[in-house]
Amino acid sequence: MSDLAASTHLGGMPVASAPTWTNPNVGMIALIAATYQAYGEDSLQRLRDGMRKLGRRTGQAMLDQGLVAKDCSPIEWGRFTHQLMELTGFYDYREITATDSLYEFIVPSSAWPYHEPMRHLGAPADACDIPADWDRGCLETINPRIRMTQPKCSARGDDSCLWRYELVDA
Repeated sequence: MSDLAASTHLGGMPVASAPTWTNPNVGMIALIAATYQAYGEDSLQRLRDGMRKLGRRTGQAMLDQGLVAKDCSPIEWGRFTHQLMELTGFYDYREITATDSLYEFIVPSSAWPYHEPMRHLGAPADACDIPADWDRGCLETINPRIRMTQPKCSARGDDSCLWRYELVDA
């Protein structure tokens, strides 16, 4: 958990502290669910492709603005990700592994804010991983040697979400 999370969220703004329905990620889940319901399983890859394209552009903007260094390590990217996590309603997380070649952190299922919206909206189980393709697109621009995976996901029934950033051969 970050020091910010222990005391207040994003300056104590009540909207940011109540991500279940007020956070823009719920909007992405709604669009994913509606697209999936209207167009079926094949639509999910198109959604992933769109997120990845957005991520590549976002990654360039992050580099241009000096938010993260080109060819950063998995630990640098992982710790940078915590800032993004707090923007999207994740305040309870902890590092599992922190090295220059592997970074992992975990979010307990009870702290994941999107279970209820996913059920309500009828989203597919991998709806939480589709926006992660935005992150994967960022990494394609920032450091294509970092592979992001999510070996555990509470939306898929696991007791926690585990994010892994691993440095792989080019």
